[in-house]
Amino acid sequence: MDDISQHPPIRPRQLIRDQVFATLAEEIVSGRMEPFEEIRDQDLQAEYGVSRTPIREALNRLADLGLIEVRTNRFTRVAPVDLNAQADRAEAAAAMIGYCAVISVPDYTDEQIASLHRRIDGMLATDLAWAATREGLQQWYALWAEVVTNAGNQTMIEILDGQLALHLTRTVPDQRVPDAFVEHMRAALAQLREALTRRGGREVREIIEPLFAHVTIEPLRAAAVAAAKTRR
Repeated sequence: MDDISQHPPIRPRQLIRDQVFATLAEEIVSGRMEPFEEIRDQDLQAEYGVSRTPIREALNRLADLGLIEVRTNRFTRVAPVDLNAQADRAEAAAAMIGYCAVISVPDYTDEQIASLHRRIDGMLATDLAWAATREGLQQWYALWAEVVTNAGNQTMIEILDGQLALHLTRTVPDQRVPDAFVEHMRAALAQLREALTRRGGREVREIIEPLFAHVTIEPLRAAAVAAAKTRR
């Protein structure tokens, strides 16, 4: 009889609907698919060689997340960025991350602190003027996700990963961050590194929440107001 321990584990086959979802989500949040770009069921059916059912399941999931717009018998297209909704999501993320920091940072192990130090040092070594690119946003998201994961709150992990991640990493390609924001981010990261070293949970929260407010939430609210005036 074969020793099954010598055989590699069988990986579960990814469902077509999950493949379609993952592919389209990446195209949208990376900016390769632009707002209002149309998505055709028949094109996806031909590409994946499947029936309409798994395609619609993937599209419904994207619609539920607000990444696409579906109008029955009219169109399916990439949704534009809802600036106020993005600001709401950033506020929710900041509150979650700050809470996780308060309850868990004081009990961080040396290894957890070292891991976050490596992330911060890597970010400080980059040009933060490109923090709004796909790569830059992914670095920020990985930093915040580690803080949430370290707290061990599964509900918050699922909210961050399942509902907020795609929006928090959605980018406008080739858009530089203003110099004033770059300096603010650099200073906040340096302060965050020091606060983690001291295992100051509340101190970490007091760095994170104003950082989100100044660099992300307030500019999104201002842009939403300006866009509304333009439409009048």
